[in-house]
Amino acid sequence: MNIGLKLVANLRYGISKHVVRNTSKIAVEVEPNLIEKLENEEMKARHHPGIAKIGKIELPLNLCHALQRVIGDYPIKTLLKDCKQLDQYICSRHPPAKQEEVNVKMKLIMEEVDRRMPPEKLSLLEEESGVHWRRKREKLIKRLVAQRNYLWKPIEYGSYESLVYAIGRGAKEYSVLTSILNEIRVRDESFQPRSYFDFGAGVGTGMWAASNLWKNTIFEYYNVDSSRHMNDLSELILREGNENQQILLRNVYYRQFLPAIETLYDLVVLSYTLFELPNIESRRDVILNLWKKCSGYMVIIEEGTRRGSELINEARDFILNLNSVELEGEVFAPCPHNLTCPRLSNNDDRTPCNFEVGYVPLHLGDVKNDRQTARYSYVVFKKGKISDPTLRWPRLVRPTLLRSKHIICRMCTEDAKLQEVIFTQSKHGRHAYRCAKASDWGDRLPIKLGDQLPTIRKILKTNGENDENE
Repeated sequence: MNIGLKLVANLRYGISKHVVRNTSKIAVEVEPNLIEKLENEEMKARHHPGIAKIGKIELPLNLCHALQRVIGDYPIKTLLKDCKQLDQYICSRHPPAKQEEVNVKMKLIMEEVDRRMPPEKLSLLEEESGVHWRRKREKLIKRLVAQRNYLWKPIEYGSYESLVYAIGRGAKEYSVLTSILNEIRVRDESFQPRSYFDFGAGVGTGMWAASNLWKNTIFEYYNVDSSRHMNDLSELILREGNENQQILLRNVYYRQFLPAIETLYDLVVLSYTLFELPNIESRRDVILNLWKKCSGYMVIIEEGTRRGSELINEARDFILNLNSVELEGEVFAPCPHNLTCPRLSNNDDRTPCNFEVGYVPLHLGDVKNDRQTARYSYVVFKKGKISDPTLRWPRLVRPTLLRSKHIICRMCTEDAKLQEVIFTQSKHGRHAYRCAKASDWGDRLPIKLGDQLPTIRKILKTNGENDENE
């Protein structure tokens, strides 16, 4: 054999002898008491306690009829078109820019304008030409400012806009709130709220959801919304569209401003409102005020966009960093930890921390809408320490991927990491596999994730090695 070829062959053989393939495994331990129930067939994996979904969420019939009555003589097609436009606008909203951000953008714009229209050129122009040049420069500045800055303004809700909101977003928001509040009801059966407070209550979607879940225990509903028309419509809906009919719930109050009284409420809700506040200071003031009024759970919800997720995280960090024993609390959901959000702290990942729920839009006349999906970001706080033993269960933060003989789950864990686990029956056991298969985005898995199991080192053998061993 040619010496050169022989050296190459020996080199290849030597390399192949030491190739190592690392196959890491994540240790998974199913809750022992759950294993016993699964083994004894007291519970099926598809009903494991990490699943808190209700199934298909629809508006109660009395609310559907009430919404249909309040429409009156408005043309359905025009109304539905306006509903779609309003919903799209709300979903695309940004919070007001911070002054530092505005200053940075303005500086960059002025630098660009100076390059395109140097100020020193003005001295070379005659007076009339100079006036025209300055006007042109000012127009350029205004155009660039308009293009590169989000023009925030609060949405003003008159009587028609309130109706459009109720018809276009009522079913959607009701489903989101029902899904979130139901998890509180399922996980904390001892929580029987007697009072409800909603800031930015709108047409009362949060009140609808809370009353449906705890109708026999809640004795007071306090709704605050800056729009008088929203409050009036909310009350009319509770009267099933008839001003002379008795209101459906007991002790319902409406205000346009936060009350100064220091009454405590068992359940406090702040949904789809943070975008309407003019700056971070006002957002913090509102959140702190509401947290002081809370004696049980506080729920904050926004659109499931990147911007919405950032506002939720801002509120989360603010509450967790309050240095006060009286205001101490923990995150109940969705996070299995009180640490920094691993998704929003990752600059390489621009996707929001969000979840989704299916809902059935309101059917109006001959126009029938198919089942739709709403994406939302949220956080639930509980005052004081949480004693729930399932609090640290990992939560699925993306859709479960069902593959041949394996399940891929992407989870947020108790140590604030985004962990992907590929479940198989052979590696993790049938109970863990079946629980993973039955779970989806937003559910929790009743498992504990351990360190990676010892790495399996596989030596790749060549034909030459096999011959040698023979």
